[in-house]
Amino acid sequence: MANLNSHQAVYRYIIGLFKDNLETDDDILLFEALQHNDIKHACQAIREAHSGEVIYQHLTLRFGENAEQSVYQYQLSPQIKYCLDLFSFYLALRQSRFQIETFHPDFISNVVVPIQLNALLWAPGQYFLSQLFAHHKKALIHVIPSLQIYPSSESYESIAPLLEKIEEYAHTFWLEVSPPYAHFERLITLKPNMVKVSVSLKEKQDRQAFLPIVKLLRRHKLKWVASRVATQTELNQYKLLGAHCYFGYFSDIPTSLSFRHLDENMPE
Repeated sequence: MANLNSHQAVYRYIIGLFKDNLETDDDILLFEALQHNDIKHACQAIREAHSGEVIYQHLTLRFGENAEQSVYQYQLSPQIKYCLDLFSFYLALRQSRFQIETFHPDFISNVVVPIQLNALLWAPGQYFLSQLFAHHKKALIHVIPSLQIYPSSESYESIAPLLEKIEEYAHTFWLEVSPPYAHFERLITLKPNMVKVSVSLKEKQDRQAFLPIVKLLRRHKLKWVASRVATQTELNQYKLLGAHCYFGYFSDIPTSLSFRHLDENMPE
């Protein structure tokens, strides 16, 4: 298998994975959109909860002329979802490299990219990650994978070596949690640098369900990020509960990021 020692090689590898795993009509639709550069990142600032200072940049895959649609709303096969996660990771690397080449080191923002852990446990995902470790160390330093771990993922003991590798080469790793918080107490034993929480506090039952999670985060002295914050009232509630950072439409409208399309015929 070829070394993925350039961004062009990584892109070609991902394109090959898409071609090998297309199953549904929506798989084909999104693959065609990706080839036309219609799938890109939306970038949103992650701010410190009390000072409002920008600490990180959150990257999310979006589809459409104005990057207004989530790619995951379509009927996609599991392997194509993994391919999209790897593509998102690839775009995060390009964003990191762009910053390194453009900005003074003091002005580089670490980028947070959501990704299913299963995409990295998938055999093509394991090879992809090993190649990033081998050939893209400099860009990885500013990337934070925000891992989505589901009950179907392998045992926590078996994924510990993978997380150690990610922490060695990437900036660090986060974990993502959302209701119903299955296996949360076991998840936090993986010792993430931060926990990204997706929860609504509008309804009383939602707030009550979230309180035990807050207690666990405090007990383990884990910092956490409140996502999708829409109002000052919500932000105040999250701050009272102990949120370290937040992001959402309340403070920042996502900005679409687009990089030049990498054609297979481009020189290395």
